[in-house]
Amino acid sequence: MQLIRPLIRFAAAIMMISLGSLLGQSETVLPPQAIVDRYCSLDAKGALFSSSNPNFNAISALLINEDEAGYDSAIVIKSYRIGKVNTTKDSADVEVIYSDLGVKAGEEFRKEAKSESVMFHLTKVGANWKINGLRILPHISKEWLLSEMSKGLKPDQLNASKPISELRHW
Repeated sequence: MQLIRPLIRFAAAIMMISLGSLLGQSETVLPPQAIVDRYCSLDAKGALFSSSNPNFNAISALLINEDEAGYDSAIVIKSYRIGKVNTTKDSADVEVIYSDLGVKAGEEFRKEAKSESVMFHLTKVGANWKINGLRILPHISKEWLLSEMSKGLKPDQLNASKPISELRHW
């Protein structure tokens, strides 16, 4: 019994030290361009296109104005890249250059290939950066949209679908 009490105290001390070091570890603070890149990646996978998208909460967490408007239109993109970045102590501007393919408006598609530059404004909230005041249409990837449109369709239905066929050729 006398040997067990010191072992219990020793084990408790080790657990307290371990817990203290775990709690003392802070999360890595991502730079503004990493926050914007994460936003664009989730957006390309339809996170803002539908609140039922599994990535909707993850993208909302990157925004100061978490109540993004609902959209029935979207820009269909081929790709995006981070452009110029200007950072001060509490704010940052990050440019994103999109390679747009066209627009999805309701059930209609309009091919409009162009390059588009969007400036993301970020504000430091505590130790983390958040996107502030962004109100743009979702920018969804062609691949994600094709995948969503193809769900539940049989091969003959896929081949007969004019919108899917049209989108494949963008």
